[in-house]
Amino acid sequence: MPSLRYTLRRADLGLLKIIASAWGIGGEFADARSAADELASAMPQSARLEGVLSSLTPDARAALAALRQSGGKIPWREFVRRFGEFREMGAGRREREKPHLNPISPVETLWYAGLIGRAFLPTARGPVEFAYIPDELLALMPPIARTDKSKVLGRPALPRERSFPQPADARILDHITTFLAALRGGLPTDETPDRSRWRCTHEQMHALAHSAGLLSAEGKVDAEAARRFLEAAPGQALLILWNGWLRGQFNDLRLMPGVTPEGSWQNDPRQARSAVLGWIAALPPQEWWSISAFIAAVRDRYPDFQRPLPGDYDSWYFRDAEGNLLHGWDVWEQVDGALLRFLLTGPMHWLGALDLAAPEKGAPPTAFRVSEWGISLLKGEAPHLPPENAPLTIRSDGRIIAPPRTPRSARYQIARFADWEGFGRGGYRFRLSAAAMRRAQAQGLKPAHVLALLRQHARIVPPSITRAITNWETEGAQATLAETVVLRVRDPKVLQALRSGKARRFLGEVLSPVAVEVHPGAEEKVLAALTELGYFGEFVKKTPRS
Repeated sequence: MPSLRYTLRRADLGLLKIIASAWGIGGEFADARSAADELASAMPQSARLEGVLSSLTPDARAALAALRQSGGKIPWREFVRRFGEFREMGAGRREREKPHLNPISPVETLWYAGLIGRAFLPTARGPVEFAYIPDELLALMPPIARTDKSKVLGRPALPRERSFPQPADARILDHITTFLAALRGGLPTDETPDRSRWRCTHEQMHALAHSAGLLSAEGKVDAEAARRFLEAAPGQALLILWNGWLRGQFNDLRLMPGVTPEGSWQNDPRQARSAVLGWIAALPPQEWWSISAFIAAVRDRYPDFQRPLPGDYDSWYFRDAEGNLLHGWDVWEQVDGALLRFLLTGPMHWLGALDLAAPEKGAPPTAFRVSEWGISLLKGEAPHLPPENAPLTIRSDGRIIAPPRTPRSARYQIARFADWEGFGRGGYRFRLSAAAMRRAQAQGLKPAHVLALLRQHARIVPPSITRAITNWETEGAQATLAETVVLRVRDPKVLQALRSGKARRFLGEVLSPVAVEVHPGAEEKVLAALTELGYFGEFVKKTPRS
């Protein structure tokens, strides 16, 4: 901390006289510099300091104690926010209003008593303005009973807050497998069959996959990284996602719902995660904890947990859902508090580290606790999850059902080529078809590979499916089902006349002596050609089934 002499030399003569009076130091001061030097020599005496300290109000003593517990300094903005307003005054106004006789806050009390200074001090993130106790005075102050400034924040959850538990699960492994398969297969990743079951948005899923190293810099699936992830045991796969989120650039602040960042400012998401994980690790294991009380405690004790500089609430701008500008300390709950809530109920719950609970079914979570899996994850260890050993169900009509605990690597391979039919109670549903076999071939999977994959992961592959795959390898599709417009005539001579004239370019395959396909969009031209031949025709559109 700066010295007492440095602090006093920055004051004007009027302020130095106020400080001298508070310390009982008399004399005529010729100028500010000589006054500062005289006070710097006279003030560091235990008896004098004790007298000044004894005259402080309880609030001023609390503010001074907070400074001492923080190593003698606190960022000025934070100090003023916690302990009251400080009125900036020049010598003339100070002479008129005499704030030292009627201070409006503990900050002003300490300032006019000469117990604190104000200066920019170096930090790892650049110079920051601090309130501080000058070195000589700090060294003379009697030892204070240091409370154990534990990181246990908040309180246990009330019974109502934990009425409806929401245990952690490993659904994120299923969802990210679907996401990777869709991305690799060129399908819309935000329209996947299980999309309604995702707890996170498409953007959050993409960011999580990228942070876990499963995507390239261009946003494409990294085939080798995806293979390792999909073939890993479930607990190890969950740890891969956890470590990716924890150490990567998943930007919780910019991805959380409810607010939209504005401007080009930067934040370090790992700074916030590190702080929150430290506080959570200090909580009683397996005990339900109040979310609102936890957030309130952080606001009271560590409000700057994610800010680039202590007390800096002016650099970041946001818009809420209604478009209102969010800026400054007054919106802490809507920004910093919202981020804490999102971390607890979002990524840390998705990734299996926290159980949640609500006061009633369907209500927002009001309590959390570290899950059994979370105990391992917080130590950097893979949790023990049930094995993925559920077999595929393959029906004789080509339908494939993959239960949630099907090996992820198997479902990923099937999802890359089979037709997707959705998600139901039994699991993920797919279908084998000619189009599916063509997609498999395009990705380098021969029919024999498809059959081997099905036999490896299904109890039974119906004989009809084996025949269909074998026949495809030698003969391709055996039948074609297509929608087409067919022209039927009563007399074969009419069809012959059409095919001999200029209308033949509108006609396709002859189906019989009295029927022929019509090219799409050529219906009216064929009817006109019939009229020229002396026949009226009509276009009968099929009525859709209700």
